[in-house]
Amino acid sequence: MHATYQIKPEELNEKFLQSIKTQFQNRTIEIAVSDVPATEAVGNEPRKAGVLKGRIKMSADFNAPLADFAEYQP
Repeated sequence: MHATYQIKPEELNEKFLQSIKTQFQNRTIEIAVSDVPATEAVGNEPRKAGVLKGRIKMSADFNAPLADFAEYQP
């Protein structure tokens, strides 16, 4: 699992640390610090639902077996 958090130093409190401990118990945690101005940080804007509506199309035979895997199918 990979998770990225962008936090300010003042947000690094006991509550945050406890949530990390709970979420990743029995795992090794790697902490990387980088100096990224908030205006350049990726993902600063909240996600908007429905932005891609009507732009993604699935083929009519989406669930049909693929010929490339015919030898593996019963």
